[in-house]
Amino acid sequence: MPLPTDEVQRLIAVGAPTAIQYSTYWGRTAQEQYGRVLESAIVSFLGVSFSYFMSFVVGGFVATIFGSLFLFWGILSPELKAYQRNWEFLGGRELVDPWGVRESGRDPEDAGLYGALFLGYIADVCVVEDATTYSYEYDLAEFADYNMNDDELEKYTGRPYLLRLLVADKSVNGQDRDDIGGGRELQVHARLSDEYLDVRRGMPVSGILLSTSPRFDRLAAITDMFVPDAGCWIGDYPYLNRAEVEDLLARDDEIWDLLQLESNLEIDSYDNQGTSRTETGIATENAGRDSGYNAGIKERFDVDDTFESFNAGSSWKNTEDGSSTWTSR
Repeated sequence: MPLPTDEVQRLIAVGAPTAIQYSTYWGRTAQEQYGRVLESAIVSFLGVSFSYFMSFVVGGFVATIFGSLFLFWGILSPELKAYQRNWEFLGGRELVDPWGVRESGRDPEDAGLYGALFLGYIADVCVVEDATTYSYEYDLAEFADYNMNDDELEKYTGRPYLLRLLVADKSVNGQDRDDIGGGRELQVHARLSDEYLDVRRGMPVSGILLSTSPRFDRLAAITDMFVPDAGCWIGDYPYLNRAEVEDLLARDDEIWDLLQLESNLEIDSYDNQGTSRTETGIATENAGRDSGYNAGIKERFDVDDTFESFNAGSSWKNTEDGSSTWTSR
């Protein structure tokens, strides 16, 4: 669902770091937090000592400024790193409105970043040891008692378990997935967390996608994913402005209804009846629900041409190294 620039700016936090972004750089486990405190203490001690000796060369005023920065390094460092990561998310590129670009006569492929609200469902979820395509997949149910502070893989290899999520959106124009080449899919990875243990196949999911093309045939960036039914945000860094996203879903009945149309929980119940993950395909939806899905988006934004090109022009495919790309159908 293409979004106007002002709405994209409101839903993602890429300016001044939020409290959640700040806390992310203090670590999510006791070991990470201990390492952060130790690093801050060492940098502060060495920095203050260096500033003291530097005062004999450059004078007390300059040395005091540097000494103060190093003294409060533990407080300033997460803020600076969050600023840097937020800037890297956009890469210094401008967010643009797809409809404004058409009216201005600018080259749509070189205007900036377009934003879209992704509404889909979880087609598959599992746990892997690394992000490569050929990594063995564990069932998430096997990790029911998982705790981030006691990650066995991290203890022996230094790398924690990862959650692998395959998200998909519905077929378009009332066509089944098999009829249109499998629909659109996106595979994402995030460090496994206790918060993700309630995630199930078929649950609706939402996030923000950024692309340099109005057709979204290639991705420039993707935010973390919100799974309302599980009450969690999946991602290693919180790019989404969580309060604004929750407010959008709470006050906009059309978007909430469209998200609920994506719910596909029957694939999880079917899988639990003895069918393996690899044997179960993505359940197709009936034409009536798809027609309502497309009509709801068109009615809300009144931009038929842009939406049709968004739907018909691209599909998501996974590359061999486990990363995610969009490719044209």
